[in-house]
Amino acid sequence: MTVAERIFKYNEGRDAERLAMKYRSIAATATAFFRGTAHLFYEDLTAEAASIPKSPAAWICGDAHLENFGVYKGDNRLVYFDFNDFDEAALAPAHYEILRMLTGIHLSADGLLAERFLAEYAIELNEGKPRWVERATARDAVKDLVYSLKGRTRKQLLKRHTTLGGKTRQISINGDGALPLEPGDWERLQRFVHSFGEQVGRKAFFNLLSAARRVAGTGSLGVKRYILLVEGKGSPDNNFLLDLKQARPSVIGDQPVWHSQAERIVTIQRRVQAIAPAFLHAVDVDDESYVLRELVPGEDRVRLEAYVNRPAALEQLVVTEANVMAWGQLRASGRQGAAIADELIAFGRDTSWRQKMLAYARDYAERVKRDQSEFAKELAGAVPEKTQKVAKVAKSVRRKK
Repeated sequence: MTVAERIFKYNEGRDAERLAMKYRSIAATATAFFRGTAHLFYEDLTAEAASIPKSPAAWICGDAHLENFGVYKGDNRLVYFDFNDFDEAALAPAHYEILRMLTGIHLSADGLLAERFLAEYAIELNEGKPRWVERATARDAVKDLVYSLKGRTRKQLLKRHTTLGGKTRQISINGDGALPLEPGDWERLQRFVHSFGEQVGRKAFFNLLSAARRVAGTGSLGVKRYILLVEGKGSPDNNFLLDLKQARPSVIGDQPVWHSQAERIVTIQRRVQAIAPAFLHAVDVDDESYVLRELVPGEDRVRLEAYVNRPAALEQLVVTEANVMAWGQLRASGRQGAAIADELIAFGRDTSWRQKMLAYARDYAERVKRDQSEFAKELAGAVPEKTQKVAKVAKSVRRKK
């Protein structure tokens, strides 16, 4: 099976319009391809497991890369820097997370930073004490990101994502960040939000005012996802924006049994992060599993273009992300099959596995570049019959832009 066939097969059944956007994105660069094809990484890693040193079991986010970190308001309304996407969260050997992160660094930055990341990760594991990054503890470029939320008002966020007519807001349908709902979506979302409001005893707060299909991320494009505008603390300037995202199985197999995929994501996120994001809930919408949380704007995430020609800032970012990864694994240790902290500490002290991990990540980054080139050529040329619809939508989206 070719790389393109593997990708098409994995993404079968997703929303065609947003899937077309995903294919165009991952065909453009090797870094976008890597972020959008975690399933390829883990399929290959599983097949080559015998050649990789063993590591303790840990709860991981599952899709570690330099841009899968950001700032958010916790349920205590303070601001934190941490992993921000747990769709692929799983119980797995700790080196799964390490290798994915190191590969991403080789694709996005200097290979020497991969060595720095690994050294800092091992140091924090060896320390054995999970900490966290907030305003008081953030440093340099990460501090700038954390403080970017200071002074930002709810009205500014609403203005960015909605239009105001009189005293009533509506989600802005711009064809980029938000798309119109499909038939039946509004009624389904209204029933869900009403039921959820009753469940948590806040019916007035969770009065649905507007909704749209949300366009965000790379790997999850095509998965059902919505941006919801609810009454919140009052219209028009104290409405709240929520993100509702379908939860699908992790690309990492052999997982504990969960009530739902959303329960997996939310439970692991609560274990790994020091403080959970506001409104984080595992919910069901017409028997489909979703994760509900407060909307996290794109500008609150790490964007590598902000670090161009800023090597010292990029290095500090890498160090901080290494710390966050180690702290998360320590914080969630000993839970439901994960190794205890003592095993992780011993792993951090052991130096025998490090060079093999670095070599694997370096080589796999080259494979990603080849796979991305192959996929781009196939997408631009002879597309398999079963993906003709997606190809047509992609051309349509290009014309609109």
